[in-house]
Amino acid sequence: MHYSHYIYRQALVWILATWVYGMCQSQDNAFDISCIDTTANYITFNNADWTPLFNQLTQLEDTTDTIVDIISIAHIGDSHIQAGFFTEGLRIPLQQKWGNAGRGLITPLRISNTNEPTYYKISTPDDWTHYRCVLGKKFDSNVGISGISILPTSGEIDLTFETYNHHDCYAGFNSLRLFHSESENFPQLIPDTACEEIEIDNSRRGETRYSWKTTTNSIHLQGFNSYELECGAIYAASIENGNSGIIVHAIGNNSATYECYNRVNNYASKLSALTPHLIIISMGTNESVSSTITSELLYSQIDQLVSSIRQEIPQALILLTTPAENKIRRRRRKNNRRRTYYVDNKHITDVVETIKQYGIDHNIAVWDWYTISGGKGSCETWVKERGMTADRIHYTANGYTLQGNLLYNSIHNAYEKHIR
Repeated sequence: MHYSHYIYRQALVWILATWVYGMCQSQDNAFDISCIDTTANYITFNNADWTPLFNQLTQLEDTTDTIVDIISIAHIGDSHIQAGFFTEGLRIPLQQKWGNAGRGLITPLRISNTNEPTYYKISTPDDWTHYRCVLGKKFDSNVGISGISILPTSGEIDLTFETYNHHDCYAGFNSLRLFHSESENFPQLIPDTACEEIEIDNSRRGETRYSWKTTTNSIHLQGFNSYELECGAIYAASIENGNSGIIVHAIGNNSATYECYNRVNNYASKLSALTPHLIIISMGTNESVSSTITSELLYSQIDQLVSSIRQEIPQALILLTTPAENKIRRRRRKNNRRRTYYVDNKHITDVVETIKQYGIDHNIAVWDWYTISGGKGSCETWVKERGMTADRIHYTANGYTLQGNLLYNSIHNAYEKHIR
């Protein structure tokens, strides 16, 4: 080999290594919005005691501990969570700081004819029907932990679960927990994969755990449902790797509200399967654009969900987040053309104050994203600086990532203050 070719190849290796390293780093400084109030980026604890969680984080920093220790975080919400970028912006720096225990919950959103995060894919060649926790033609109160259920219409079950490395280096997994119908007639799904020495544990009702030795980026399951359609219902899967660290489960449904999760039968009981130490609830946007919601009704809906969680998962801490400013779309005809314009959402501050007041009344921590993101008048700045889309409700990928990074910063800063 010529020396010049050797130098060229070495340069390519160095460039690739540098690129991969950069992809694996936190994106805290990659994007910013001028109206963000960093002085407001803190958690208001409202007398909630987070000492147990902070002690667990300290334990994760003990590199001499050989016992596997996992902190499970569930992030529940609406379309802001379903897109995946917000939770990913939180998960990546958490795992960089305290260790990676896996990707967490993944949901068959694409099979349910809706958008799916880019960092995983659940695919099938078969026909399925689906149901959601959101009111409409596809509403069903018997959906699972993810707020969604898919059912094999032909009986054939052929599913592939894959993960991708877009923004971090942690896609590999050696354990998959499949959440499905609790029916005794749920079919046995057999892995068709090269994974070595797969063990199958279905001792827990409504869950089958697959584990193997070496990590992989995909697993293929096959089976046949010979009974009623509902017996073959599948809800989600948790991607794990058996290591100590943090695992963050994203549970998001477009158009979801507090009441949507309240309508799911025994939702808090289903959520308990994740054994969460911290449950982050990020809703309020859809309530704020509703013409029927009142502060009193929203307060009672928050209470119903939180109370059920506290009863079923008493050890879990809860963090409520407030929604950012958004605007209402209007249309009118002018010069024989339909024009779209946006008006202030007068209900958003009522929703924000209701969530904050509930936290105060029930000793639950609150992260006030409304104030942090800039408060009144900030929406147009976010759009102008490409952190929010033109609909004045949803963020861009960069905007969501920034939001997740800021939430991480608030948790990290609270932890640092605690250990000092």
